[in-house]
Amino acid sequence: MADRISAFKINCVGGMNTNRDVLSQGEDTPGSATQLINYEPAITGGYRRLSGFSNDYGTVPGAGNILGVAVQEGINNSILACRTPAPFTNTNYFYHWVTSSSSWAVVSTPSSVTMTGVNKVRFTPFNWGAPKILLTDGINPAATYDGTTYTQITHTNAPTAPKYASNYKNHLFLCGDPTEPYNLYFSAPLAETDFSAANGAGVINVGFEIVQIKTFRDILYIFGKNQIKRLNGFASADFLVTEVTSNLGCLVPDSVVELGGSLIFLGPDGFRPISGTSNIGDVELQTISKQIQFTISAIIQEIVAGSLDPETVTSVVLRSKSQFRFFIPAEGTFGLLGGLRQTSQGFGFEFSQLFGIAATAASSGFIGVKEIVIHGDSTGKVYLQESGQSFDGVDILSIYQTPYYYFEDPTVRKNFYNITTFLRSEGASELLLGVSYDFEDSQGVFNPANFTISTQGAAAFYNEAVFDAAAIYDGNPSPVTKTNISGSGFSVAFKYVTNDTNASHTIQGIVLNYAINDRR
Repeated sequence: MADRISAFKINCVGGMNTNRDVLSQGEDTPGSATQLINYEPAITGGYRRLSGFSNDYGTVPGAGNILGVAVQEGINNSILACRTPAPFTNTNYFYHWVTSSSSWAVVSTPSSVTMTGVNKVRFTPFNWGAPKILLTDGINPAATYDGTTYTQITHTNAPTAPKYASNYKNHLFLCGDPTEPYNLYFSAPLAETDFSAANGAGVINVGFEIVQIKTFRDILYIFGKNQIKRLNGFASADFLVTEVTSNLGCLVPDSVVELGGSLIFLGPDGFRPISGTSNIGDVELQTISKQIQFTISAIIQEIVAGSLDPETVTSVVLRSKSQFRFFIPAEGTFGLLGGLRQTSQGFGFEFSQLFGIAATAASSGFIGVKEIVIHGDSTGKVYLQESGQSFDGVDILSIYQTPYYYFEDPTVRKNFYNITTFLRSEGASELLLGVSYDFEDSQGVFNPANFTISTQGAAAFYNEAVFDAAAIYDGNPSPVTKTNISGSGFSVAFKYVTNDTNASHTIQGIVLNYAINDRR
């Protein structure tokens, strides 16, 4: 009897999953990935290879890491950056980008500023009639910048070296001073340099070491390593601190980001959201990263063991793509990407791994209607993300590896005939397709050589296409490529790899034609 050919459809959805057993992953979540590097969950569906980044902002004067960056509309509509001076003079560590001359201009700072011991500078924007931005570093007094003047907050009642800040109900909140880590300070209303109690300023002992604060939906959340509290109220007379949870806290200060209608932070068991509902104290917080628990646990173990300093970790939000990127420069160029995507099961996060972005600081924001995403590295360069088709001239490595598919019965041999890949191409591109049978078992299992999948340029319209350009008249924006794989095994997996500077592409889905051998 001839084999009866069946078609197995795989929708590319679910993201990287390192937490499932090999028998169930291909059956229960066939569109997930055992390896997903430099791909993002595409808004249009499927997995899209990341865009590149380019060194649009040159090198900030100084030495060592970029300590902090910010995108700030209204303050010169500019990019801001901090770096230790060279030669080491303590002052003049703060710069803003001058678009007209494509250069960095130093912001004058007081001679009392010291950069000894500073490993990160954090920026907090606020606007009480005019846009300003606050700088905190855990060594120096907090300082404001309005595009012209750098002003230190040296009030007698203010903390001398805060790390973290937030704007809440027209009060500036400061905390994280190493000498008083439990205290949360707030300024007088609409007066960022006034910390006089008579004018409405004050200080609150929250009962634990504060590792971050964030304002979200009329609530100021206060994160500790093992606790989370919230502050409600309008002024010093009615500010009230209550408990959110005493069972967990935040491990990485700069993991706290706002995305998807909540605050997200890295807790002791993964990324967690804080709901914006009023009854948060009555509900259990849940992780959003169970599918990559194995990967997350390795990071957490390093933090707990002290081999990874959480202060070195940074993250950034891409609001236009509903995603956050989490960078660990101590691990070389390793990072994680979490994207919010709607599926038939509702909204959920999908994750992938980043490789090749060594960010020591990152920021995003809108200037006009355009979202700007930047990062700085250990060489003092500041880059524009979502720019170009390379990592500043370096090939982008991308890998998507599927689970192994058993087709319900792992004990029966199958014949595999061809695989159809549904792609959305943004220009000419080339992918290597690897086919693996039975975990590449060396006992007589033949695994074919890699196949090449080529796509033409993106589609262009009549009277708009340019001869010999990337966009091709009558080009197909969703090419379908069929690859004959002709082999047999008990299971099969596929791996798509690129390592080049070609245009981005999206793998939307896969269809495999196969047949189960007759039982005899």
